[in-house]
Amino acid sequence: MKSHNLTHFLILLLFILSPFNSAQATSTLQVEVIIFQTLALSGWTEEYWPDDKPTPLLENITQLNAKDGYAKPLPETQLTLKKEVGKMTNERGYDVLAHFGWRQPANSSQQAKPILIDTQLQQNRHGISNLLGTMKIYQGRYSHIDIDLELERKIPTPIKQAFARHQQLSNEWLPESWRFHIKESRRIKSGQIHYIDHPIFGVLVKIETIR
Repeated sequence: MKSHNLTHFLILLLFILSPFNSAQATSTLQVEVIIFQTLALSGWTEEYWPDDKPTPLLENITQLNAKDGYAKPLPETQLTLKKEVGKMTNERGYDVLAHFGWRQPANSSQQAKPILIDTQLQQNRHGISNLLGTMKIYQGRYSHIDIDLELERKIPTPIKQAFARHQQLSNEWLPESWRFHIKESRRIKSGQIHYIDHPIFGVLVKIETIR
């Protein structure tokens, strides 16, 4: 008798949970990203920047509009952060490198795929400020983003000598460019714009849940 009741209980529990799981599986996340670099030269010497940082991990990744259909790029007409881009002018000390968006399933952390971020998504500064890394978006109680992103940036001529001294290098051993890295995880409420800060470059991200 007890076994019979347990079986009925498990069936009832599966029945209750199945609509929730189905809703989660059919939800879609719309992601929009702005990546920019700061033009103020002070950031180059505010901190010590080690030159032995590991490069971003590029495993089990996908790309926007890849054949697997996981991340579908948004057309420019559907991007909603154009006003923010318009404010990020050179006169205000910003240089927008990339502005793009996509839609993907609202998967769990285990099921979500990291999206490749590279120079193909850049609008500006090719060969001078090159992006490489990943962004992984997944859904729990809130949306989450894991960023593992590198900017390899040409050292500006006016700051070269000061940067070499700051890094305790001679001018002869100073390379043409330097790598900067953002590696962060953030919880993001739907529809809010989040700012991920760095002295050299940064990211604005907005995630919306679409039922």
